[in-house]
Amino acid sequence: MEPYRKAGALVSLVAIILFSAGLSVLAQVPGEVANVQFSDPVTMDWDPEASSDDYNVYRGSLADLVAGRPPACHGNEIGSPTFATPGAPESGEAWAYLVTGESDTAGEGPSGSPILGGCDGVVEHHVLNRIAFGWDEYVRDRIDAVGLQGFVDEQLDPASIDESSNTLLTSALNPIEPPDNLSELQGISMVNAVYGRRQLERAATLFWLNHFNNDYSKLRPIFNVYADGNRRNLETVTLLYAEMEEFRNYAFNGNFRDILEASALSPPMIVYLDTHLSTKGKPNENYAREVLELHTQGVNGGYTHHEIDELARVFTGWKVCKHHRTQVNVPNGLCHPAGTLDTEDEWVGEWVRHFTVSNHDCEEKVLFPGSAYEAVIPDTCDYSDPQNPVSTLAGMDDVYLALDALADHPSTATFISTKLLQRFVTETPTQAMIDAVVAEWNNTGNPAGRGDLREVLRTVLNLAEARDPDFIAGKVKDPFEHVASAFRATRGKTNGYSTVRNYLIRMQHLYHQNPVPTGWPEMGGDWLDTNNLLERQNFALDLTSRTGSTFGTDLITLLTDNGVSTAQGNAAGIVDFFADVLYGGALTPTERQAAVDYLSTDDNGVVSNYTTARIRETVGFMMGFAQYTEQ
Repeated sequence: MEPYRKAGALVSLVAIILFSAGLSVLAQVPGEVANVQFSDPVTMDWDPEASSDDYNVYRGSLADLVAGRPPACHGNEIGSPTFATPGAPESGEAWAYLVTGESDTAGEGPSGSPILGGCDGVVEHHVLNRIAFGWDEYVRDRIDAVGLQGFVDEQLDPASIDESSNTLLTSALNPIEPPDNLSELQGISMVNAVYGRRQLERAATLFWLNHFNNDYSKLRPIFNVYADGNRRNLETVTLLYAEMEEFRNYAFNGNFRDILEASALSPPMIVYLDTHLSTKGKPNENYAREVLELHTQGVNGGYTHHEIDELARVFTGWKVCKHHRTQVNVPNGLCHPAGTLDTEDEWVGEWVRHFTVSNHDCEEKVLFPGSAYEAVIPDTCDYSDPQNPVSTLAGMDDVYLALDALADHPSTATFISTKLLQRFVTETPTQAMIDAVVAEWNNTGNPAGRGDLREVLRTVLNLAEARDPDFIAGKVKDPFEHVASAFRATRGKTNGYSTVRNYLIRMQHLYHQNPVPTGWPEMGGDWLDTNNLLERQNFALDLTSRTGSTFGTDLITLLTDNGVSTAQGNAAGIVDFFADVLYGGALTPTERQAAVDYLSTDDNGVVSNYTTARIRETVGFMMGFAQYTEQ
């Protein structure tokens, strides 16, 4: 039965629905759901269907139906025969609803009408585009084994996911990890995104890498002390790689205060935002401004220029140098003289953060004065006596006290919670969603205490909105996500940088190479322009046309291994397989037919037997549908 809601009125129309009742010895496919109606302006209900474990609701506007777009999933796995669907259509418009029963063992019952992909498939596809980099056979099989919630829980515990048997990942990482140059550094993230089983771990790592953005080109010049250009490259990427690995660890094994310090005192950040130029009497405000605006409180977080001034003074005295191997972890350890760096002896140390007490402003600083969050950082000038053993470190704790104050400020919890919601759920989170995440942030009983990053992320991913079908297609894949998902959906082959890096350059999205402190945008509209969309389509057609080991696909074997014949006469079967892989089945009849026709004709539009090349081209063509850019 198909109820229709019009603006200003509710109308129930009974439709004649033809269906086949599929019976099995073990389970029965649910029959038609009966007596669907609105019991009040926002509540649908229907008669219980005996063989159904839960129900799905589909909705479409009449304008969409007329245009050939079927109803789309609107409510998934509803446990009782009632569903709240608040809100009314726009004036002059109407919505059409379909309700189906679903059995855990026998599948979904008849809808009586075409639908834009089954609810389970499109919701699963949606979640994989948010917490992972799209579909591949591993995640499909894993979800089949443990269920969607089990998969999410598993991804939140990356250490529990065994990568030792993942030969595709290890063979691709071995030549580039640890990295020797920028291409290899960037390739590590792409390889992990394409082949890794720990999908959420890489997504979270890239979130924090972008949040605490810095730039290779700003860091590399400090290594001009070396005559060898390759050595300059190596030292630069070594520091950036170490920083990225810290973010990866803290994302699931620490709290926000931990990751904030990892960024603030990482050699790349010390150089990128000019902390190394900040000295007593001449404090540099770059880092102080960005740590407030971009890393903690946000532009409307309540800080003033007073906090910028005070934080600039806090960070005076910090720089980057090469410590002797015996003093790598000593903040004021011995720095190698620049003139000795090209000798053999220089290889035995590491480039690290370094604190020079004589360059530090030792006087008192006060953050957020007069507020409930006032933090006094005491005067340490009295401890400058060179005879005092602690004098060489006096003032170093200023940084830690300041970072405590920033992490504890309530604006920080709100700002970071909002950013996580924008990345993993919706660009426009409601206050209720933000409040729920902030409440978890403030839960001091979590393993990592207040701001426990794993538990905060768990709350984000377990919000009802994270799997609400109405949020499907509400975000846009950034270029990295777009190309990684294309590799995964096609059994793609990549070493992480050959060819794909050139596409990402043209799409203007390379991690470690963004000179703007804000990082890459999370708002989808910032990525949509004619050039970017063209490059995405060119990438898809290029990728699917190749079979190389560093850039290519294994499409034909993917089909045959999954029981899809590539023999003549199965154009619809081939298209349907990739409709599921690329879209969770959510193709309109028009789009599906366009792909079938493309596969079944030659370049002149004449019906023709398809070749393996035409199959490859068709998959590239299907990646050109507008919704492939959507999450």
